[in-house]
Amino acid sequence: MRLDMDNFPKLFSEKLISDYSYGIEGRIVGILTSKQTVYTLSYDSKILSGIFEILCEPIIRDIAKDLSLSVEKTAQTKYPDFTLFNPDDEEKKYAIEIKSTYRKFNKTGDLKKFGFTLGSYRSFLRDPEGKRSILYPYKEYVKHWVIGFLYSRNPNCEKTEIKEIMEASNLQSPYEDIEFFVQEKYKIAGKKPGSGNTTNIGSIGSNKIKTFQEGNGVFKTMKEFEDYWRNY
Repeated sequence: MRLDMDNFPKLFSEKLISDYSYGIEGRIVGILTSKQTVYTLSYDSKILSGIFEILCEPIIRDIAKDLSLSVEKTAQTKYPDFTLFNPDDEEKKYAIEIKSTYRKFNKTGDLKKFGFTLGSYRSFLRDPEGKRSILYPYKEYVKHWVIGFLYSRNPNCEKTEIKEIMEASNLQSPYEDIEFFVQEKYKIAGKKPGSGNTTNIGSIGSNKIKTFQEGNGVFKTMKEFEDYWRNY
């Protein structure tokens, strides 16, 4: 296999399986303080989105090292989460975003359709040469990857507690039954804004992670995706 960013989904998946050979469930169960106590993690989605980013960062940095690429991590208010680029060709950058959501079920116990928000359509997308809400001008990014996680909330982790460090091995992770995908953004984007923020691009919706893994979206090319949302 040729090692380059076109193979990023395969590279990421292989390294995730290799680095977390016992699974990523339970890898992070709390926050250790200097007083040797542990704050347990609740299943709050804002907390867990940060946890998934923590789990992904070493993998992304290892892949970048293997490909001789530099990595820049972006402030929380800017796009993307990570930027990878060749220092000798800085006009060719790769964006990586980490997304996560939890399973919801209807009254009969069937999994509801799930989706993700994919960033604003009003800022950098409509000003490719500017730097509003983006680390580098949008025009410099040649690919936009999304790493998405689907998980179930652990009902035993509804609230945060303080435990002694000797109890850490018995603590539970707030998430379980994790599935993930790595896909180009335009291949999973939909034609409606994401819920909760009307300026966010919404993804397609599905009750199967395979839909996202295969990139069965509504846009055939990145240009078609960009043209649609620039004029939305």
